[in-house]
Amino acid sequence: MPRVSIIISNFNGARFLPRLFQSLREQRGVETELIVVDRQSTDGSAELLAAEPGIVVLTEPPETGLVAGYHAGSARATADLLFFCNEDMWFDPDCLQRLAERIDLPNRVGATDPWQWTYDGSEWIHGGTRFLPARWALNSPEPRRAADFRVPLPAGEVIPFPCAGAVMIHRDVYRELGGWDTSFFLDHEDTDLFLRAWQRGWRSVVVPEAKVYHAVNASNVQTLTSIQVTVSQRRYVSQRANLGVIAVKYFSWQALPWAALNWPAVVLNNLSKGRWSFVSRDFQVLRELVRRLPAAWRFRQANTGYNYYYPGEQFFRVPEFSAPCRSGPEPR
Repeated sequence: MPRVSIIISNFNGARFLPRLFQSLREQRGVETELIVVDRQSTDGSAELLAAEPGIVVLTEPPETGLVAGYHAGSARATADLLFFCNEDMWFDPDCLQRLAERIDLPNRVGATDPWQWTYDGSEWIHGGTRFLPARWALNSPEPRRAADFRVPLPAGEVIPFPCAGAVMIHRDVYRELGGWDTSFFLDHEDTDLFLRAWQRGWRSVVVPEAKVYHAVNASNVQTLTSIQVTVSQRRYVSQRANLGVIAVKYFSWQALPWAALNWPAVVLNNLSKGRWSFVSRDFQVLRELVRRLPAAWRFRQANTGYNYYYPGEQFFRVPEFSAPCRSGPEPR
């Protein structure tokens, strides 16, 4: 029976935790280890977690972000399979077993991606991922390619990356990749991790039968009291900077100018729509990028060999990642 370490990043998610824990304890066909990284919640999460038996509880500052919590939890995990997830979720009872069954190290399948629905199950929100040509994709490290996250791909179909909100990865693969980049607060951390996986010959597959129910963006209205901004404000600055960080870490010199054009394109877009508060944040994005540039440059130098043979911009043009859907399942 597969053993899975479930690593949950929690930030003021007390209202979701009881159903989450119940669905995890009802998982069939796997043995589970529960690790919760509580990011200094103030909503009674600590008291709730203290009353839950058999859970390892760690702490992490909220301003460091989702995958910093994941990273802290992974250091305490003891199983060969790691399942990272948000706190605002619950799962079908066969979810983890179905994800585990698709991990296949001899065939270089190191990670699996479940399908996601809204928390009440009324709307399908995440399936297989494909890259599509775009006139200019403002939310992509390679602005000439956009991601479609709702492609009804069949089970076992290769995808560029799973969603960081709920992903299973084999411990050995995770270690080989160096784990999550903890400088990412939110967004595109999955692109970053699995671009490294692609460079090293590892693949991820989608598992439609593994079902997750997710209260998407529930944390956006929360306030990061240590820096006195909301999660959504911090998220905007971080996710825009993350695009540039990915380009610096992996792209060829020829592709970097295209990636650099994304920032002025976003500023012009916000100006044209009169979104003045976002224009102000766009200049915060530049400061954030400058702050993170030395670490990104050090990674680029260490990753030179992989970047030479597998330039990061090619990740978004892999034919397998752009292939049309081949009669996948209907969302239901």
